[in-house]
Amino acid sequence: MENKNDIREDLIAKVEELLGEENAAEAFSKARDLKRRWPRVREEEESFADQELSSKFNALYEELSKKAGDVFVNTEEKKNELIAKAKEIVSKENFRKGTDEMKQLLEDWKHAGRINKEKDDELWEEFSAIRKEFFDKKNEYYDNLKETFEANKKLKEDLIAKAKEVASIENIKEAGTRANELMEEWKKVGSAGRKDDNSLWEEFLAERKAYFARRDAYFDEMKGTFAKRVEAKKDLIAQAKIFLARSEFTDEEVEGIKELRNKWKEIGNAGRDNENKLWEEFNTIVNKYFDNKRSYR
Repeated sequence: MENKNDIREDLIAKVEELLGEENAAEAFSKARDLKRRWPRVREEEESFADQELSSKFNALYEELSKKAGDVFVNTEEKKNELIAKAKEIVSKENFRKGTDEMKQLLEDWKHAGRINKEKDDELWEEFSAIRKEFFDKKNEYYDNLKETFEANKKLKEDLIAKAKEVASIENIKEAGTRANELMEEWKKVGSAGRKDDNSLWEEFLAERKAYFARRDAYFDEMKGTFAKRVEAKKDLIAQAKIFLARSEFTDEEVEGIKELRNKWKEIGNAGRDNENKLWEEFNTIVNKYFDNKRSYR
């Protein structure tokens, strides 16, 4: 039968092996089991050899205990650091970036090591509560964001409908004012979400382009019209000059120059750049004719 000292030496050898293990916490747990197996004798029966072996075992056990304790301290510090980082992520409320960071913290937690069940459970409960707070906020944010996107989508659809109505406004200046007002309203509406924003903008932009195409066509037409009116009014000026040069003041001649005035009105506006200059020249000639007529009499 194996004697007590052989058992003790075997236990000492096993503790020495445990000192070399990488996981000090797990090694210390095994050492506690070994300590419970340590043979005990009554104090009065304990020999010097027994005392020497006990001292050696206890020294090794204490060394392993200190090593495990250092691991526990480091593990607790590490887990507290992870908790602090998790709180910081919650405070920033950057949910896209924060989600990735929270995932990494969970991986770091898994590799942080163990302390003891009570302390591990306490720290995990705190860490888990912070993670839940973050993801609850994230879900609430995206739920609200979804509602906001839906509201903004409705607003933009209404603006598109109003932009289509601009096409029915005959007065091109009034239509332009309305188109610009709608554009300002569009700028004030927030995003309708990545899914719909681009298509809504393209639809709204198409209606604006339709207005501008109509406006450009209108002004091209007006330029042609103005050019014709300019030529017609220059022709009236030329006729007025003939009347002025002749100045016979017959009833037929007087009626003829009066008719030039009527024709001037019938021709219509020749454009902002030409109308005033042409009218000043024409009116000066006609007035001069009637001044001469009064002097003649």
